[in-house]
Amino acid sequence: MLTLVLADAELELVPTAIAGHPAVRTSAQRRGRSPSSLLLDSSLHHPALKGFPEGERRGRPDIAHLFVLLCLDSIVNLEGGLQTLVHTRNDELIRFRPDTRIPKNYPRFVGLMEDLFQRKAVPAEAPLITLEPGMPLEKILTSLPGEHWAFAEGDAPTKDLAEDMGRVPGDLVGVIGGFPHGGFRSPVAELCDRVVAIHTLPLRAWTVTSEVLTAWRHRGPAAPATTPKPRKAPAKKAVRKASPRASKKIRSR
Repeated sequence: MLTLVLADAELELVPTAIAGHPAVRTSAQRRGRSPSSLLLDSSLHHPALKGFPEGERRGRPDIAHLFVLLCLDSIVNLEGGLQTLVHTRNDELIRFRPDTRIPKNYPRFVGLMEDLFQRKAVPAEAPLITLEPGMPLEKILTSLPGEHWAFAEGDAPTKDLAEDMGRVPGDLVGVIGGFPHGGFRSPVAELCDRVVAIHTLPLRAWTVTSEVLTAWRHRGPAAPATTPKPRKAPAKKAVRKASPRASKKIRSR
């Protein structure tokens, strides 16, 4: 089983400190909602995020949208081999049932997440998506069996991710950053068994997700190293003794 966790995802409602900003109030009026019930979106609330703590990386629900779409529509998920989780910057855990159909339309996804933050489960009758508060990444990873890998940029990327995954004896938990740039806010290097780089260049969260899903599907054991076989010494030919009849004397003239 493969479990993918989008960690430290910039998915949150508008913080109280900027709920009264004109940019937030304008988008709230257009949608007929209260400012504090809106999903923070940097494309709409950029002026309100200027000077706000970590404002340059906050308000990116589009990253979570693309991550969930890739996971739930993947062949790995369709074959029953994937668990999809999102961990938010505020230590909330969002679980998606494998049969969840996420809206392809981004505004509809935003509305779905706003309902989820308010109700903690959608739909109410038979929840497909649930939200659990008070779930730091450490608590989440402790509850997940298998090896834990964090995917981050590095100077020495893996040469063959599928081959590396083939060496994992059981389940694998992959931790992918859910933020636009910078590093993890959670101590993933301490929480995970291994930090894996896929490329020397920084990659988007959705690129890492697609690479991991593809590699897991095509994982296999590493080809054993072939050592040249030792060459055998040529067999000695048996020397036959000449029979008396066949032997002839050489006479000199």
